[in-house]
Amino acid sequence: MASQHSRTLRLLVALLGTLSLVTAACGPAGPAGGPAADSQEQPVQGGRLISGSFSDIQRLNPATSNDATSTQVSGKIYDSLVTADHKTGEIKPWLGKWTVSSDGLTFSWTIEAKANWSDGKPIIAQDFLARVKMQARSKVTPNKSTFNDIEGYQDYSTGKATAISGIVIDSADPKKFTVKFTKVFCPALASVFGSAPMPDHVFGKYTVDADVNANVDQAAENNAPPAASGPFKFKEWRKGDQVILSRNETYWQGAPLIEEFVLKVVADSTVAAAQLRTGELTHGIVQPGDVATLSTAENVKLYKWPDNGYVYIGWRVNNPNVAFLGDKKVRQALMYGLNTDEVVKAVLFGEGTKQFAHHPPVAWAAGTNLNQYAYDKTKAETLLKEAGFAKGADGTFAKDGKPLAITIVTNQGNKTRETFLQVAVEQYKQIGVKITPKLEAFESLVPKLTGGSPEVEAVIIGWQLAADPDPFTIWHSSNVSSPAKAGNNFVGYSNPQVDKLIEQGRNGPDCSQGARQKAYQEMNKILNEDVPYNFGFAQNRILATDARIRGIEPGSFSPNGDWNIHKWWIKK
Repeated sequence: MASQHSRTLRLLVALLGTLSLVTAACGPAGPAGGPAADSQEQPVQGGRLISGSFSDIQRLNPATSNDATSTQVSGKIYDSLVTADHKTGEIKPWLGKWTVSSDGLTFSWTIEAKANWSDGKPIIAQDFLARVKMQARSKVTPNKSTFNDIEGYQDYSTGKATAISGIVIDSADPKKFTVKFTKVFCPALASVFGSAPMPDHVFGKYTVDADVNANVDQAAENNAPPAASGPFKFKEWRKGDQVILSRNETYWQGAPLIEEFVLKVVADSTVAAAQLRTGELTHGIVQPGDVATLSTAENVKLYKWPDNGYVYIGWRVNNPNVAFLGDKKVRQALMYGLNTDEVVKAVLFGEGTKQFAHHPPVAWAAGTNLNQYAYDKTKAETLLKEAGFAKGADGTFAKDGKPLAITIVTNQGNKTRETFLQVAVEQYKQIGVKITPKLEAFESLVPKLTGGSPEVEAVIIGWQLAADPDPFTIWHSSNVSSPAKAGNNFVGYSNPQVDKLIEQGRNGPDCSQGARQKAYQEMNKILNEDVPYNFGFAQNRILATDARIRGIEPGSFSPNGDWNIHKWWIKK
């Protein structure tokens, strides 16, 4: 006889109108649907690529914003010095090439000779320095700590210095510069030099060396950038509707074949799938529940690959409104009380795997021998009793007269997350925990998370991780989000041992992959024990495109599969 939680899951999936399509959706990962490209086809210029997004951009200045949507667009406007191999995550030269000193402290860079901004000015070392300076003085960036280990950066950030002593531009060649670190910084290539240079001739005026309060945060050019180093340049932003980019004719890698890239806001994933079928959208990441329908559309081609990211329930361990979430036993009970394996089967249609700690399986830093928290209602209730809770007549646990009740919020329109929330409500009810579901627009939710708003008690959201597995901004205690300081440690987690392991993975002194892997595996073991998140699941990334689009080569380290978009073209 089926259990209550299994019946609930099946009911929720049926409500989405997709249960009968599960069998069709469960094919092997890889390209599916649409005609195969002819190897003899000749690329042609022209056409628009219209990509769907569940949210609008916040800022197109990567120094002050890191939400996924803004990053997707700004990454096409601004090129970085390096790139990550889309399949392996290996860091390779892109806009620049480097050498590193024998002690690992000094990187010497030369920017590509033919690299110019779209307005004709050369891309120079001063543009990288401008990026670092504006991030140092910004009051809104969640990434201020990226450059912490550059000599003189922190003093410049706080106004104690009027220059960053560790960045030196070659007086004989404006395209050459050196960056000196105060200590070995293992993820430097991916994080520091993965930060795109910004045009000093546009943004330099906003950062005043002698005035610590002068910053770029309100610059008009943040969302209407006049110069691009990437394959596309800004054309128009219709707020709440779409962002339009046009091809950069002078792009150093060669002008893209596609004429325009459009990012269109479609907040509901089901609507986005329908628009991919009709051709109103020609590109977009889709949810597992939409795969079966899209796979029958002759004008749509699907690509699937394991994602370097995951969807989780974050418990605000430092929020006095839900102080009981600071108790590890309560959080462990919430792990045992949610049948994530059933979620993967019924909500993801098998397009993913249960997640047990921070790094997903595709990352070399992923943990091993972790507690898998197999669903166990009895164990969950036992842990709640050990935490001092007693079940009342209504079946809800309470302590000191207060019920074990949590509001969980997620971004509206993402059907996978909405359904995950519905499942959590029903399954946690079975163990005596009252969940109040809340849906909110992504644009308004993110500032509450990065600002540590007490309004958020728990959240279902996801991480799209970078090629380097450094988890500093997410888990280090110095990045706890608060109204006074933006941060990505949304849940307020603090553990000195985790801090130490993160610092070891960051600053070595051994930066070999083996040494860093050991540190991160130990960190994942602790997170698996402490469970500040219910780590949810790592789902497959599923890209749907117009079947006429050619040149797509997806991989786990290119979140939208568009690392080589400058080579894409549309068959007439």
